[in-house]
Amino acid sequence: MNIQRYRMTVPLLLGAFFTPLVHAQAPGQSSAVIKIDCDYDCLIGYANNYMQALQDRDFSSARLAPDVIFSENDVVMPVGNDGIWGTISKVRDGEMTIADEQTGNAAWFGLVEEHGNPAYYAMRIQVEDGLISEIETIINRLPDMPKPFGNPDTVIHDPVWDDILPVEQQRPRERLVAVADGYFNTVELNDGDIFTQFDPDCGRLENGVLTTAGSGEGGGTAATIASGCEPQLRLGIYRINKRIRNRRYPLIDEKRGVILATGFFDHANTFDRYTLKDGREMQTVLKWPNSISLLEAFKIRNGRIWRIEAVFTYVPYFMPSPFAVGNPDFQTR
Repeated sequence: MNIQRYRMTVPLLLGAFFTPLVHAQAPGQSSAVIKIDCDYDCLIGYANNYMQALQDRDFSSARLAPDVIFSENDVVMPVGNDGIWGTISKVRDGEMTIADEQTGNAAWFGLVEEHGNPAYYAMRIQVEDGLISEIETIINRLPDMPKPFGNPDTVIHDPVWDDILPVEQQRPRERLVAVADGYFNTVELNDGDIFTQFDPDCGRLENGVLTTAGSGEGGGTAATIASGCEPQLRLGIYRINKRIRNRRYPLIDEKRGVILATGFFDHANTFDRYTLKDGREMQTVLKWPNSISLLEAFKIRNGRIWRIEAVFTYVPYFMPSPFAVGNPDFQTR
């Protein structure tokens, strides 16, 4: 396939949440008129079928649109022979899947193997008119730079991702966006101020590592400094994040309290030492500008972040997303 088409994604504006129109477009929806052609189970079926086609290296069975956009770590390439399609040897069991029937998006988090080498893998697909029109893939391969890489043989996805929340614990789409965006506001220029709410039992799994656990489980990560989502952020551990750019929320599941985010963490690295709120000094590991590209899912109950799961990898500094071309957020955040 010769893939040359790019799409423009309109950035979400918080001001758009407050509107007198009864049928106004909600965050994560491509239209104010909700037309559901493929329900939750249908979308999960598309995601699983795509992964089976990937493992079989048979793109003809993946139900792809003729002009599908496929990206791997933000680089657009043809489907079928290049990137992971040319190297995959296995899709491991034990995935985490989520979907949004209003936007036609589904996502898959798990492990794949390339010639026997494990890699953490996350992908988002969009289904339109019965065919997959977008495939956004992030792959974290065996570390070439310091970053979490959990034991592929012991990592477990928390089963609560599949659970439908009690009605009283659910929140509308707009609120889920606000909570997730508040997380990114907290992590951006992390100085100890908190702009979102966390469940006391909040846990974060990054590339297969529980980075909010005690030092025994998350050695070499933020878990060695403090445990828990909010305590880490109150210390200002992630001050190196100059900006969190191209934030998008293409998948929202109100019943399960799940929202999928994509974006970039930009590290300018204009300083290589900084002080935590408790006086401890930190040093950056990488000494040059770099960015992290990610797919990150949040499970939110009672308006508080309860679970976080992310797959991320390093990309060149200020790397653009093929799904956010023309987004002014690229320049301003």
